[in-house]
Amino acid sequence: MFGLSDGALAERGACRVVADATPGFPDRITLRDAEPGKTLLLLNYTHLRAANPCHASHAIFVLEDAGAA
Repeated sequence: MFGLSDGALAERGACRVVADATPGFPDRITLRDAEPGKTLLLLNYTHLRAANPCHASHAIFVLEDAGAA
């Protein structure tokens, strides 16, 4: 998704942000805060897509150069 334009991201309910402080931008992949100046995507993640009490949806940050979990 990082190669998408800002408009294409918006169509998917996501946006590009640049970290301007630490802590404050926790990357969901590496489980560490992004350093200031790093680019992230802010998007919604749905956990357990099922009609049950455990269904949940959260806003998460994903660091552009996160690599492997």
